[in-house]
Amino acid sequence: MLSERLPACPTWLCETPRQAWLSIWPEDAMLQLALYCALGLGALTLLVMLQVMLLGELARRRASRRQQFNEQWRPFFALCSLGDELPAPVPSLPRGQQLWFLLQWNRTQLQLRGAARERMNRALVGLGMDQQALVLLRGRVRSKLIGLTCLRHLADPAYWNDVQPLLVNRNVTVSLASAQTLIAMDATRAMQLILPAAVSRPDWALPRLASLCQQAGEQAVTLPLLIALSGSEDPRRERLVPLLVHGDPRHAAPWARARLAEDAAPEQLQVALRCLCELGDPRDRGRLLRALQHSHADVRLAALQALHKQARSDDSALFMPLLGDPSWWVRQAAADSLATLPGATPEGLQMLFRQVQDRYGQDALRRAMAEVKR
Repeated sequence: MLSERLPACPTWLCETPRQAWLSIWPEDAMLQLALYCALGLGALTLLVMLQVMLLGELARRRASRRQQFNEQWRPFFALCSLGDELPAPVPSLPRGQQLWFLLQWNRTQLQLRGAARERMNRALVGLGMDQQALVLLRGRVRSKLIGLTCLRHLADPAYWNDVQPLLVNRNVTVSLASAQTLIAMDATRAMQLILPAAVSRPDWALPRLASLCQQAGEQAVTLPLLIALSGSEDPRRERLVPLLVHGDPRHAAPWARARLAEDAAPEQLQVALRCLCELGDPRDRGRLLRALQHSHADVRLAALQALHKQARSDDSALFMPLLGDPSWWVRQAAADSLATLPGATPEGLQMLFRQVQDRYGQDALRRAMAEVKR
């Protein structure tokens, strides 16, 4: 047999590596534990390095495929935006690249306006990718946001029932994105859902709600907002009051006059005065004059700005005392109102300037007079 022909391994040669290992291996148990930990940490570090290298390579290849995909579809999107028919031939679209298609389509839509956007919408429907956008609504948060963005560009009420359930989603970003999409489909109908829901959604930040109101327009905002403010018993509804400035002042005026009559909170009075400022009705002059005496500086400033819009040539006696107001903002607004009164002349302003006793009021009026001369 072959094993019988091979010479036996010398004992000293077989024992040497073992003896060498035992000579360096510590006998103390704690040192052995430390050595085991060091070896394990080294092995773990090596595995992490291999993982990083592997993930980096995968990311590089994925980015390369993504770049090739974009270069392939970008000319097709350009042709879609220029013509009413789908250009031929249509590039192949594997199932795994449909998400890339929707991302590139959304990016392209942000750069287009008018008829070009409508042509891109028809191209998306023609390729059947609107159905893929609907499928994304049932996925994770990122997929939902991509699908909602597609449907917002489409702005087709036919998808209303697919988007509406996401308005009550616990994720703030998803719920607000669905609100944007619903407004793009039908602003009036959407605000009838969004504003009542906003009463019970304190996680919807007020600036985001204001952005939604601007997107919807004042005609779609006013009535649902007034209903939400008057028809709900939830005290959280008061936080929606600042949104009235985005509504139609003609319809918000009764609410504003009622707040001024009952001397509401300063925040509500400011909103009421801004509504009356936009309306510019001379019949509100008495209410504005009473608001000038309010103890809160921001209320006085809002009343002053509203009066400035309907100021008369003989209102200098009304604005002059305000040059001594403790608030810097009120003094500046009073000076601007005096400098821009109907029929104001440089000589008349100089006469008024000599009548001002407050040093800070003089500075404010001097600045306003200098700006008028420019």
